[in-house]
Amino acid sequence: MYTYMTKVNGFQELIHEISFQLNPSVGPTTFGLAVTFHGVGHCLGALAAAWWTNRRYKAKKPLMAGYILMLFSNCLFLLADHVPTELTAPFIMMCRFLGGLGMGNTSTLRTTLTAHSMSDDRAKAMSVFIGGRALGLILGPGLQLIFLFFGDTGLRLIGSLHIHSHNAAAFISIILNLSAIVALFTLYHEIERNGSSCSQRSIEDDENWPLPDKLAMFVCMLTRYCQNFTYYAIETLAPAFIMMMFNMERDSAVGIMSVVFFISGVFAITLYSTFVFSDVARRLNIGKVNTASLLIFMIYILSTYQWPFIPTNVFVTTDGSHGGCDYSIYSWCLGLPKTSQEFFYIGYIISFGGCVPFINVGDATLYSKLFNPVGQALEQSLYDVSQIFARVVAPVLCTAIYSSFGPQRVWELLFAQLVVVTFLWIAFANRMIPLRPKPRPVFYLE
Repeated sequence: MYTYMTKVNGFQELIHEISFQLNPSVGPTTFGLAVTFHGVGHCLGALAAAWWTNRRYKAKKPLMAGYILMLFSNCLFLLADHVPTELTAPFIMMCRFLGGLGMGNTSTLRTTLTAHSMSDDRAKAMSVFIGGRALGLILGPGLQLIFLFFGDTGLRLIGSLHIHSHNAAAFISIILNLSAIVALFTLYHEIERNGSSCSQRSIEDDENWPLPDKLAMFVCMLTRYCQNFTYYAIETLAPAFIMMMFNMERDSAVGIMSVVFFISGVFAITLYSTFVFSDVARRLNIGKVNTASLLIFMIYILSTYQWPFIPTNVFVTTDGSHGGCDYSIYSWCLGLPKTSQEFFYIGYIISFGGCVPFINVGDATLYSKLFNPVGQALEQSLYDVSQIFARVVAPVLCTAIYSSFGPQRVWELLFAQLVVVTFLWIAFANRMIPLRPKPRPVFYLE
């Protein structure tokens, strides 16, 4: 059930990629605002779901509210065709905000999964959770290719409402949201304790657990932020970077990066499946694996950096629409070294396809073990916020740096963040360990 629910949440990520095709006049700035609105909604939704869960110590209603909000958001999106053109952008921003609020239930899902799993099986449970979300993100773009056959007119649904290539993803999401709601009613059960429903807290447990290590908590959150910042930065810049660096047409750049994304995703899903159906995840040394994965990320950044000793420079032109570096727009084009095309693609697959699953599962598993296994709603919502913050900030900041100073400064920023996080894992390795309950006092009767 958790795999299916997280797959539903992952599929929602597809919507913002195609939403603005309804209004060709909307530019990148408005698109960026829509992503920001979604991120803000996600943050608020995660915190609200955490408050609700901790207030009643039950997760079913917050989960239900999240899927209802996503359902309402997608239903509104289907009506975007009938909104006046000048109101399309604000309307879709509202849809994205409501969808973000609904996706705040992701932290509640992780909280419930933690409470339902034993400590020894936590890594496998996290693999199910994260793998389900990754599967939804992979299936989304694949289904969108099928939706293209619907064309701009599509199929008539009811009256003047049509399902076409631009809104078919929202229609599928509605079906998935409804099925998730049905699954909550039929398959989901709160934890029963002493004959009563008490899914999130035990007073005795609270008294028996020491305070969590806030430094370890911060390092886990910073790791999640840094990993996602690197991912969203490269994902955002990849088409423009490939066009500029390797002198490619836009269609070719988008096509080859789509293939790289797909191979990377299949690699990641294979690893998640291995974690789920074997004991590999349970045997991982999280500290060493995370440190090694971060070091591989650093090697990837270094191997694709535009070093001054590289003999070949990028192709400079005054019309970058067909590839090459447009000197009329970017003054940093002249003398910019050309990085290895093979290192960029293969390194991406190894780093994001091979290392991200280890970081995702290891970091999330350790973070869930830093606290009492029940009642983690607030902590898990903060963990989600660290990812959302990276998703909102990375595209805007890295695009601005890239436009003003070139890719070298972006790579240096990514490398600096990775160095800081890796140093923290090495320096505080003795504190990056699960929290253990205090030994219970033993009384002897004379």
